[in-house]
This record gives sequence, C-alpha cells and structure tokens, in this order.
Amino acid sequence: MKKFTLKLIILFFTFYILHFTFYIISTHAQDSKGIEVTSVYEIADTDAVEGDIITATDKGLVRANIGFDPKMFGVIQENPLLVYRTEVKGKPVVRSGIAQVNVTTLNGPIQYGDYITASAIAGKGQKATESGYTFGVALAAFTGEGAPQVDGPRGKVASGKILTAIKIEYTELTNPRFAGRLFGFVGTALLENVSDPKQIGNIVRFVAAGLVILLSFTFGFLTFSRSIAKSIEALGRNPLARSTIQLSILINIALLIVTGVIGIVASILIIKL
Repeated sequence: MKKFTLKLIILFFTFYILHFTFYIISTHAQDSKGIEVTSVYEIADTDAVEGDIITATDKGLVRANIGFDPKMFGVIQENPLLVYRTEVKGKPVVRSGIAQVNVTTLNGPIQYGDYITASAIAGKGQKATESGYTFGVALAAFTGEGAPQVDGPRGKVASGKILTAIKIEYTELTNPRFAGRLFGFVGTALLENVSDPKQIGNIVRFVAAGLVILLSFTFGFLTFSRSIAKSIEALGRNPLARSTIQLSILINIALLIVTGVIGIVASILIIKL
C-alpha cells in the first residue's frame, strides 16, 4: 500500500511539473519570444534591432532591404525561450518556429494568414501579394492604425510587430505560369527594390537599350532575310542572272549586319547618356 501511495505521489508531481512547463512555454510563445531552439550569430549590421529580418550577404548577416530576398536568414530575438550560446559574440536569431517580426504597411495592411516577406525598408517585413520567397505566415493582423510611421520608398508607412510562423521558402501565390512568374520577378526587381528614385532613370535607359537592340534585329530579319530567300529562289529559276542575284544577296546580308550593328551602337549610346 505504501509503495502504491509513493508511486501515486511521484506520478502526481511529474504530471504537475510537466503541466507547469507546458504552461510556461505556451505563455512565453504568446508573449512572442520564439519557442524554437536558436543559436547566436554575429550580426554585421550594427543598426539591426530585435524583430528585424536579416539576410546573408558577402559582408555577413545584415538587415534585408530587398523585396522577396532569396537569402533571408532569420529574425533577431533578444530573449528566445531556448538559445544555444557559444563563444560567438552576437545576437540570437530565430530561423524557424514562432517569433515577433517587424513589419510595415508598405504593401498594404496585413491580415491573419497573409504571407510575409522582406521589403525595401531595411529589416522590416511586408505582405506578400505575388509569387516569390516568403519569410513566414502572419499569426496576427496589422492595419497600421495608430502605429508609428517610418520612411518608405514611396513615403511614410506604418510600422509595428506581429507574431509570425517562420518558414523561409518560395511560395506560389498569383503567378503559377512561368511567363507570369518572370514578369512578376522583373516588376519586383525594377520597381519595388529601387529605394532611390534616381535609379529609375538608369532602369529606363537599360530597358530602352534592350528594346532598340530587339527592334533592330527584328527589323533586319523581317526585311532583308526575306529578300535573301527570294533571291535564292530566283537564282534557281534564272541561272543566267547568277551574278546579279548573288550581288543582291550580298547587299542584303551586308544591310542585315549593318542594321544589327546600328542597333547595338545606339543601345550603347543610350546607356552612356
């Protein structure tokens, strides 16, 4: 009887300790400190703060400042529940699990379940509305009402923190086809990631140079290549005019080459303006 009572007491205390531990973990998770085992990493960006999304670069770990950054690494958390500390001097970084993430309304208000990705504002996340690399899923809404304002590439936007389930991956949202994905990527690269408006002029020049080359080669092939094909047919029907037809073919080939060269030179001049 005594042994049974002792086992019952031990079982009761074990259950109580486990229940108390799970209560502490769930409470801590709701308080947003991240519930996964994290490691300490050296942060090269001295301006990075808790909740900032960081990315891996050739300079080390810095705040992400490119929309849909494919090299997103994790989020800084000063006091995670479990952290593996080494001799490395740095900050704990959560790479999976749940953590508070700094976000803005740069791409519109965030609703529960929206995908979160990096943005042009250093360290701050935004709602993902197209296919690309995402940081995780929002576990809370953020409309920006009453929140502090920060500078964005197109003016002031609201900034705050929301609980996020972190899972860095490529997410298909709106562009399942290759062409749609390509145009979506080009649009993001050319417009959203340009934090300095002065760079838009450079982008326009590169686009114009590419169009000039494309149009010159298209015009040359559609115009002179047809003449070459017709000349070859005429050569077979009228062998006596062989020399004249061959001269015509050579002239058309020369004009085709000249048209392409003019397009290349014009594009170089546009870029150097």
